[in-house]
Amino acid sequence: MKKYYPSVRTLHLYFGLFISPFVLIFSISVIIFNHPGLINRLNPVQNPPTVKTKLDKIPYDSTDLQTAKAIIRKLNINGEIDFISKSDSSISFPVNKPGLKTFIAVNTINDSVLITRKQEGTLRATTYLHSMPGPHNASIRGNSVFLKIWRILTDAVVYVLLFLTFSGVFLWYMLKAERVIGLYAIALGVLFFISILLFIF
Repeated sequence: MKKYYPSVRTLHLYFGLFISPFVLIFSISVIIFNHPGLINRLNPVQNPPTVKTKLDKIPYDSTDLQTAKAIIRKLNINGEIDFISKSDSSISFPVNKPGLKTFIAVNTINDSVLITRKQEGTLRATTYLHSMPGPHNASIRGNSVFLKIWRILTDAVVYVLLFLTFSGVFLWYMLKAERVIGLYAIALGVLFFISILLFIF
């Protein structure tokens, strides 16, 4: 197994450096999730004025998602469409981008539109990246190019993290001088994890 050591060490180093920005985003987002009050004081959400406009005729007889896509193209708005709500006289939905939420409400009788925005800022943008893509509203998830790319990247980060875990164990095993203290570290981690589970359940 020694012949694999240099290759695994090199991959472990550079893969770890490659995904470090993603790990940083996920780490910051956890802090934001856990301390929303502090973030609200440091970086309040901005609410620009509501915009009222009117659309050219939109075909409302297609699927809800296709209709919503046609609407945001007309309005020159980009982002991930989510939670489409439709009735006989209206269709409304949010369009999300990291740090910016836009809510669009269309009166399908007279084609009038209300556009409401929330500028959440860079810090809250990390929570959006952390939670997307997820299982919620999976039927239309990934309807924007950005989220399709981000979904691929997050998958890649998970696979690389698994590789770093296994390669780290391999590298530790090959360093005989570190085996004893490594075993203590693993045992301590397992005991700490079990203690948390017992506390929770």
